[in-house]
Amino acid sequence: MTRSPIFVAALILAASAAAAFAADSEATFDKTPSVGGAPTVSVSTGAGYVHITPGTDNRVHIVGHVHAGLGWFSGDDAESRVKQIAANPPIVQSGNTITIGAQHMDSNLFQNISIDYEVTTPRSTTLTAHTGSGSIQIAGIQGAVTATSGSGSLQLDLAGSNQATAHTGSGSIHVEGLAGGLNASTGSGSIDITGNPTTDWRVNTGSGRIHLNVGNNARFTLNASTGSGTVHVDQPITMQGSLNRHHVSGTVNGGGPEIHASTGSGDIIINGTSTSAQLHDSNSVHVPGAADCIDNPSQPACRKN
Repeated sequence: MTRSPIFVAALILAASAAAAFAADSEATFDKTPSVGGAPTVSVSTGAGYVHITPGTDNRVHIVGHVHAGLGWFSGDDAESRVKQIAANPPIVQSGNTITIGAQHMDSNLFQNISIDYEVTTPRSTTLTAHTGSGSIQIAGIQGAVTATSGSGSLQLDLAGSNQATAHTGSGSIHVEGLAGGLNASTGSGSIDITGNPTTDWRVNTGSGRIHLNVGNNARFTLNASTGSGTVHVDQPITMQGSLNRHHVSGTVNGGGPEIHASTGSGDIIINGTSTSAQLHDSNSVHVPGAADCIDNPSQPACRKN
């Protein structure tokens, strides 16, 4: 069968398009700047993941995986731009401050380019991590931590950090090892926090469950509300205002820093670390939390201001 020139040209064009969409240029860079004391590190990527782990006290190890996006919009020079970025990665050091990624994010060189970062840094680092789209995982950091994503999950396994900020447009947030203040929010997703609220916590999700594990001896003032769901507090609480399953306000262990937790849809659970047997006093009388007082407000142990 004889094929027309137009048909043959169409086949060639289709094959070229398939090749263009199948190609995914990639290169890797590896840098290890030296630092002294407690460094300040900022990592930012327009699209890609950020993984942070603890390392030695005098250096920061940065591995970047550079990718060109699939398809026509990467441009004909995508492969050469990937190689150029890997040869001269977006890392700037000024004394003990290292900035990774941010200064080049708006240039034409980085158009339709994504970079995944794996960074090892001293535990004492003051850290800021941002991705426009992608997940962030941070482990073993003792300094203040800020993690933000336009869309992606945030997992912060800290080592006694005294301040954590975690914001994502859409995705879950998980924080452990916090010993200080917290500001955490997501447009849609669950939030799980384990730590000691020595200063104020503000926790908000547009839609999702909130679970806070603060220990039995934590002293705090609670203001928790849910549009659709219930609030449960394990610890004995001195209630303030009217009793309501969707809104609980009161003081725990005499009060302290404020925990303000809110969700548009989902339960809020405040846990201690006791077993059920430990949640009884010496006369084996259950010490009620907020949920018990809502069900049976006449119990003698349900105090109300």
